[in-house]
Amino acid sequence: MNSRYITTLLLLFLTFPIFAQEKTAMQGEKTKVYTLFGKSWQVTKFSDGTKTYEWDIENIDYSNYQSPPKSSKFSYNFLESEVGINIWPSNQGAPAVKPWGSWYVGLNSTGTWKPSKNFHLKSSLGVSWYNFKFEDRDIIAHKTPAGLEFRDFRDDTGLPIGTGAKSKISASFVNMTLMPSVRTNDGNFRFGVGGYAGMRLGGRGKFVYEDADGEKNKQYEKSNMYFENFRYGLRSEIGVGDFTLFFNKDLNNLFQAGKGPELKAMSFGIIFDVN
Repeated sequence: MNSRYITTLLLLFLTFPIFAQEKTAMQGEKTKVYTLFGKSWQVTKFSDGTKTYEWDIENIDYSNYQSPPKSSKFSYNFLESEVGINIWPSNQGAPAVKPWGSWYVGLNSTGTWKPSKNFHLKSSLGVSWYNFKFEDRDIIAHKTPAGLEFRDFRDDTGLPIGTGAKSKISASFVNMTLMPSVRTNDGNFRFGVGGYAGMRLGGRGKFVYEDADGEKNKQYEKSNMYFENFRYGLRSEIGVGDFTLFFNKDLNNLFQAGKGPELKAMSFGIIFDVN
């Protein structure tokens, strides 16, 4: 019995490497590579029916495949940010705005269709914030039933000159953008022109001032500030290498008709790829 037991163990020990080598030899028999949204993964099927998966494959050697997989014509960027400056014309019934502090901030998810090397079609969905900081720190925006009024803070309080520290109004929008672009073969230079449309989410006014004791106080007016509920306009982008600039020009008035100055806002700045 002992000799039979030892013989069986010996046979199993000798045959095990043979089975292992056979599976290793079959490892590349049925291997497929899939690409979607710029990401690749590899599926390998063994002779015994089991499968293995490798995600985010990079630097794939396609020399072992009869027909390398085609790259996707669609790419997706989950998060793309924009930071820039808002301006409006100061000769149309509104106080002058200070560019430094009138920030434009946008967060977008983008998808790009690439029918050719030289033509791409980009679409995006995201949110943006309009901020307009007044040059004159003593001007405060008041929402009245008749419309938006810009008053001198000192006229209402009697406080001395220079007590205002900061005054601005802001609004947030959800936006959709569609923009075709042309580019060089290597993509180092890009230029596109398209359009956008958005719906307002909220708005408010903020005023910071110093009282007679020198203490800073903050005053908020949480309302729509008579910003238009919808916005639409033209957008352009120009890129060189990894550096991309954007420019937005609203085609509709920033404020509701009869409730505020008739003026159109503009924004410009830099795009950052967060991924």
